[in-house]
Amino acid sequence: MEHLISSLERLPVPPEHRQQAALAVVALGAGLTLLLFARLVASFLRGASRWLRVAVGTSTVPRAPGGGLFLGHALQLASAPCPWERMLEWARATGPLVRFNILQRTGLIVSDPQGAKRVFQTKQKLYDKDLDFSYKPFLSILGTGLVTANGAHWQKQRLLMAPALRIDMLDAIIPIAKTAVDRLCKQLEAYRGTGQPVDLEEEFRLLTLQIIGEAILSLPPDECDRVFPHLYLPVMEENNRRVLAPWRQFYPLTAIRYNSKVNQLNSYIIGIIRARRAARAANGGKPPAKPDILDRVLTAAEESGEAWTAASEVQLCYEVKTFLLAGHETSSAMLCWSFYELSQNRTALDKVRAEAAALFPNGGAGDAVPSREAVDGMDYCLAVLKEALRKYSVVPVVTRNLNADDELMGHSIPCGSWLIVHVQGIHHQYQEPLAFRPERYMPGGEYDQFPEDIRPYMFLPFIQGPRNCLGQYFALLEARVVLSVLAQRFTFTPTDPKSAGETNPIVIPVAPLNGMKMLVT
Repeated sequence: MEHLISSLERLPVPPEHRQQAALAVVALGAGLTLLLFARLVASFLRGASRWLRVAVGTSTVPRAPGGGLFLGHALQLASAPCPWERMLEWARATGPLVRFNILQRTGLIVSDPQGAKRVFQTKQKLYDKDLDFSYKPFLSILGTGLVTANGAHWQKQRLLMAPALRIDMLDAIIPIAKTAVDRLCKQLEAYRGTGQPVDLEEEFRLLTLQIIGEAILSLPPDECDRVFPHLYLPVMEENNRRVLAPWRQFYPLTAIRYNSKVNQLNSYIIGIIRARRAARAANGGKPPAKPDILDRVLTAAEESGEAWTAASEVQLCYEVKTFLLAGHETSSAMLCWSFYELSQNRTALDKVRAEAAALFPNGGAGDAVPSREAVDGMDYCLAVLKEALRKYSVVPVVTRNLNADDELMGHSIPCGSWLIVHVQGIHHQYQEPLAFRPERYMPGGEYDQFPEDIRPYMFLPFIQGPRNCLGQYFALLEARVVLSVLAQRFTFTPTDPKSAGETNPIVIPVAPLNGMKMLVT
């Protein structure tokens, strides 16, 4: 402002005109300052009004024990070794619907399958993704992709993405997974009998990124290893840290490195999209003989009749990154915990090996690849994977914002309410929940004994209802192939069984605290 006034004073005009112009500039600056201040006050009042309305409207819901007048339960959550474990303690002590406060914000914990059904299925249109807290750190990388989209935009994108995972793509994932696990087997042979441990957590992260990278973008494994551990994984790790430590976004060096990697990843993916569209155009608009997921999405976009724009390119970049997220994190954690549990349960391991031997003779050595129908029939391997997902609840909580008044579990809940569906709390309503029992998910097992109306909501690693994970069948097919081949060829033994089973208390998906170091025989 001072610089502008000084410049005005040097203009070759009469002094009285310069003075008038300077006064106008000062008035303009004051007006802008007042406007900015008014907007800040209005934003604060809107937020305060929302939280006051929610606090009053949810006052009939039982309150979590403890909590102060001003900070609410913030200190209890901050001091807890694991925040979702603390929430589970509140639910067990208070009931299936619990109210708590962080400063002046009220949250509601839902740990009941009927409540989860209403949030995810019956009234799912009323419950939006929580973009102002839980998902906020991921917006810079996932943008308006399926994971973070709401409303009409989500419906449009869901319809566009769904064809990419039709049956023929599910068929294609079997040989992709088989080839990838064969590569891993060659690496593991170098560790067999040496007494040198291998970190299975790290190996599964790379393996699942190779599989999803080939399935989405037809990338060779060395290219996946070159790009994703350098650009994608550090960004996702930082996003996970920011969920519970949002102030990290203001660390200058951290922000610079983070933004640089996001920009590099965006440029890389958009470059692939442009090259792919150019190749299709050169081929008369036709996709290749063996289309990957990107090709299928491009075909669906063309068939929609909408013009291709710069915004279309950015949106597709978001969707590719969403597929990367959904296609590797849960799968990696699921495989990691499955092999840990099999290392502690020889009976379960023998059952996996017996079932796998029918589809993968000679330990899966060779090029023979079973059909999707055959892999889909591996009931015990599937039960092992599901039980790992249940016991460890790799996505322990799912958050939603209520966009209209609703009735939930006997209570009137006002618009603006913040809900935490406690998936781990629901998963621990099985008999002896901390025991690893794949038989729960075999035909006639414990899962089948739940009432039919709530049964799907007793197993929620992929959510349920219209917003369930599009890639869940993809992930479970891929994981059965990996589980079958590795279980036959190798025996894994944790270097420290106790520490290997410890979960990271602040990272979602829930992973081992210090990796999963195994001896290979």
